[in-house]
Amino acid sequence: MGGTQQPRLRSTRRTPEYTAGAPLAVGIGSWAMWVLMFPVLRVGFGGTEDRDTWICGGLLVLCVLVARPMVRTVAPERLKGKRLLVAARAVGLCGVVGAVMASLDAEVTEHPVAGWTVIYATTAAVLGLLRIADHGYFPLVLLGTALWKGLLAGVTGYWIHDTGGTLLPGPSDSSAGTLLLAVLWWSLAGLSAGCAVAAAPRLVRWLRTGPPPGTAPPGVTSWPPAAGEVWTAEITHEDDTYKERPVVVLERTPDFVRALRVTSVDKSERPRGYLKVRPEEWKGVLTKGGWLGLEITHVPYCDFLWRRGECPDRVWDELCGKADVRERPAKAGPAPGFLPAPAAVGDERSRRP
Repeated sequence: MGGTQQPRLRSTRRTPEYTAGAPLAVGIGSWAMWVLMFPVLRVGFGGTEDRDTWICGGLLVLCVLVARPMVRTVAPERLKGKRLLVAARAVGLCGVVGAVMASLDAEVTEHPVAGWTVIYATTAAVLGLLRIADHGYFPLVLLGTALWKGLLAGVTGYWIHDTGGTLLPGPSDSSAGTLLLAVLWWSLAGLSAGCAVAAAPRLVRWLRTGPPPGTAPPGVTSWPPAAGEVWTAEITHEDDTYKERPVVVLERTPDFVRALRVTSVDKSERPRGYLKVRPEEWKGVLTKGGWLGLEITHVPYCDFLWRRGECPDRVWDELCGKADVRERPAKAGPAPGFLPAPAAVGDERSRRP
């Protein structure tokens, strides 16, 4: 069966990257950043000696080098090779930490533990927002995270207010518990606001045009799907359930991918609508035999899971010249094949990686 799948705004899929050591890395990294930035704020760049300027510049460079591994730790695999982006994020993290330390000013010197605690919370919040922005492909998941964090922030704020505390305590005249509660509230509020800001434009785009083709779904490293490739995708069935199926990519569009899906159900009684899949010909791509349907299915980008390999040359050439490959809209009836002429077939085939 062909047809058009509606993109799902919510998914139970989770990113495979799991950073169990992130809290320890953030703790060590934020402490190192606090140590490096402290003399910069004390000395500053306005000194009369050039040596002070060079020392401050060197310390800031070291601070960026410390921030870079933390940024890479929370980044998905597809972004770890983009060095300029990672470096820019590290510079931004150092800028936020420096601004917070400058706002604390003398309290950083008089209460170093409290100052480091604030820096730790700030660093964790910034890295959390980066991770949410990178992995928050599904807008309703982002909105759910924003709602949950906002609820926690509301409960924490009510408790602080009910016990006579304040959300802006002074480090010099506040207890450690009061300061930690205030830091927790600001971190939760920042994460909630960041999730909401990231989700709103994505939700509007999904409702208008479907999921973005330029952003890879969580856990997908090879992107986007190219003509002639075989992918595993979540396919919609008539009862509105989803099942993972191999698909052969025919063509990309701005909103979805035209593909043919492989089924393990015996279709020998319908030889014109299906091609027999022989495992020996699809070795390394498919693990068992089946049937390749010849009706085009519109698969949203968010439903692609991982790349299996490439369609065998003989099968691809047969698909390109087969008249049974048709797109069947609900009202327009049968449509032309996915490629109009053999020349166009050759051009599309040449673009396969």
